[in-house]
Amino acid sequence: MSFFSRLAAFLHRLARRHRSEVDLHDELNSYVEELSDANIRQGMSGAEGRRAALIEMGGVEQVKEACRDTWSFGWLYSVAADIQYGVRRLIRPPGFFITVVATIGLGLGLNTTLFTLFDAYVLRPLSIHDPGSIYEFTWRTKAGFGHVFTMPEAEAISRQKRIFADVLVTQQFLTRVGGNQLFGQLVSGNYFTMLGLGVEKGRPLLPQDAVFGASGAVVVLGYDAWRNRFGADPRILGRKLYLRGYPVEVIGVAKPGFTGLGSLPTEFWAPLTLAPLVAGGRQDSAFVAVTGRLSAEQTIKQTSAALEMWSKQITADRPESERAVGIVMISRATKIPLAPEVLAAMAPIFVAFALIVFIACANVSNMVLARAMARQREIGIRISLGALRSRLIRQLMTESLLLAIPSAFVGLAISKLTLLLAQRAVVATVPAEYAFFFRLPELSLDIRVFSFVILAALGSTLVFGLIPAIQVTRMNLTPANRGDFGGRFRPSRLRNALVVGQVTVCVLLLICSAVVLRSQRNMSRQQLGLQTRGVFFIRVSDRFRPAVAERIRRDLPGTAQAAVWRVPLHGRPRTISVAPGDSSIKMHAGYNFVSPEYFSVLGIPIVAGRNFTLGEAQSEGPVVILSKITARLFWPKLSPLGQSLRIAYDSPPGHGDKQSIYLTVTVVGIAGDAVTGYVGDGLDATCIYFPTSLQGVGNGSLLVRTASTTSSTNRLLTATADRVAPDAADQIAPMDEVLAIQLYPFRLLFWISACLGGLALLLAASGIYGVMAYLVNQRAKEFGIRMALGATAGDIVLSVLSQSLRLTAWGAAAGVLMAVAISPLFAHELEAVNPYDGFAYIAGVLLAMATALAASFFPSYRAARIAPATSLRCD
Repeated sequence: MSFFSRLAAFLHRLARRHRSEVDLHDELNSYVEELSDANIRQGMSGAEGRRAALIEMGGVEQVKEACRDTWSFGWLYSVAADIQYGVRRLIRPPGFFITVVATIGLGLGLNTTLFTLFDAYVLRPLSIHDPGSIYEFTWRTKAGFGHVFTMPEAEAISRQKRIFADVLVTQQFLTRVGGNQLFGQLVSGNYFTMLGLGVEKGRPLLPQDAVFGASGAVVVLGYDAWRNRFGADPRILGRKLYLRGYPVEVIGVAKPGFTGLGSLPTEFWAPLTLAPLVAGGRQDSAFVAVTGRLSAEQTIKQTSAALEMWSKQITADRPESERAVGIVMISRATKIPLAPEVLAAMAPIFVAFALIVFIACANVSNMVLARAMARQREIGIRISLGALRSRLIRQLMTESLLLAIPSAFVGLAISKLTLLLAQRAVVATVPAEYAFFFRLPELSLDIRVFSFVILAALGSTLVFGLIPAIQVTRMNLTPANRGDFGGRFRPSRLRNALVVGQVTVCVLLLICSAVVLRSQRNMSRQQLGLQTRGVFFIRVSDRFRPAVAERIRRDLPGTAQAAVWRVPLHGRPRTISVAPGDSSIKMHAGYNFVSPEYFSVLGIPIVAGRNFTLGEAQSEGPVVILSKITARLFWPKLSPLGQSLRIAYDSPPGHGDKQSIYLTVTVVGIAGDAVTGYVGDGLDATCIYFPTSLQGVGNGSLLVRTASTTSSTNRLLTATADRVAPDAADQIAPMDEVLAIQLYPFRLLFWISACLGGLALLLAASGIYGVMAYLVNQRAKEFGIRMALGATAGDIVLSVLSQSLRLTAWGAAAGVLMAVAISPLFAHELEAVNPYDGFAYIAGVLLAMATALAASFFPSYRAARIAPATSLRCD
């Protein structure tokens, strides 16, 4: 008989199981009656004949078991029996069932939340045609930097049909559209056709929209932007919007769920031929990204080899520093490519969340172990009657599995609730002007998330169920039948190890939380050397900057303005190679282009020398101002004023970089030290200020000092800029929010680590309480005898607390060692972060110790109230 035939027969028999059992029972009874009648005919009485028949047959139930074993797939009957018995055991004390499911479900829920985010960004394929064949490409130079393509280079690779089947060219930019801050892309005309994208409304961009000489003044909105930013306007098609003051017509709305290639959410697409108009002469208008689709005839390895050969050929006549030495291919199948560096970056977060599951499993293991101890006589009797150890382990594991399955569904519910609360918390706490950075994709349950939570639940079953199951079945029959365990079995060791493990993880997470909190506090107290209050930055293109500045000066009297290439506190400064005076030693130094008003607007004093003159600013002349730290670094024993500084451009300007046209400049002033990069880095190690003006090309923003920092001032500045041209300014935000957004990741990280640490503390306290309560119950007789012999209540309390503190001390020591061991991974990243902060370590250990004392107090108090006579009478 084939496997499927046997399976069909078994399923049929399973459906008729009750009838089969009745038939088997009737058949065996008939056989017993026949044997009884034969015995009676031989002269036995009725009772004696039936007894002899049963002895001859070997017992009805034993024969039934033997018959079931011969049935196909009969072992499933045994599994069904285990499940029935396990359900009865679990629901008899509902408190145990609810506690275990809630504990494991909580740990699974938090990890499912994290995996849902990981799935949405790293694992879920984009809703495009054949996403696995889409790769972004660039080459690496000798310095290790990735190359940013110019339009001629992008067109050259597009013509190489033997390498990629098709190529699209994109340029990402941020701007205001219809009064909303949006990420958008200028794309080649084949964008939608190459990716196989349809639209929800209207039509997509077509190749003829991106032909030079055509109007091309069209745009396709993302579905989420249309719904959330434009109120799902049904008349959106044909509506006129403005990209940096240039009118464009909405021709379509993209399909739901598609937000572009890459991790940043793209919310509109316009033809790349609009770049000269909407970029307004900005330098970044020449730089684009290149993405190709692999040919069906070539593998990724073959394509990589062809691209490397092409890259080296096209750069062969360039300076050595600009030649290609290798290529980079980034998969665009998902929002974030599944690469080793991505996994390495996320590993600490995954480990932290996994530790919560470990603590939960340790807690449940202790409860399961204590429950198994109460069943020691039952297990001993079953072993003495011939039950196999493997059979008992299977029964106990079945009970654990019955706990894991509902825990998985509780975990899914907790995950959904956690995601909802987290999204609302982020929206409520992120600085308003930067909320557009925190737009999460659709976080829905799919097969990967469901599989993860089921596998995690099954893994948890092995963790919290297998070890107790193995331990409780290792016993000697004679003491087990009396309800005692032999000397080989030491359940206390396993319980103690689980408690120590819980405390270790708890202390580690508490130390991490304290380190992050202290780091955030240090950064918030960092002396910036500049004043952000009352200062707004306006990101506006060269095309409109002079007009916007003039309009603000005229309409908003009392304001002060300054032009700047890179806005302070927007990331680490760009660097150039310089050599002070006649020195041949080159140094890398941060630099910026600022107008003379920059120092007064931000309150940075000129401590020596002078400011830039109007003529030097307008011509961007060969003069510079240094920060005090930079001046001392370059000329520690000389006055820097009047000294020359030679500039060495070792490589061409990077994406959006601005460089001085002079190779030698003169120091005319010394400015106060300030933080213009990351707050966590402290004061700039080096900073060179070059002169520029409001009319200077390539300057990114205006800085405007006002008398107020209210939202009404923001709206007033926006309205003033819009009078020059609709949506002329890309972004308008107070510098206080720029500072706040730098601190926000640490604030977010603190809340995550604090929640994990607090949850670990709660679970550890629960575990310690459970173990201490169980031990007090087990040692009730001992405590009664000790008190009868003269021990005081204080002695009993001290005995219980000392045992708890001893376990906590071992766990705390292990947690501190683990924290010290992982600290080198985070050391020296930011000056404000001190992974060896002694206060954080002490606070984490003391909090864990205090929690252990609190968790042990009630069991110790109960132990101290044991009446000696009562405990002795119970023996």
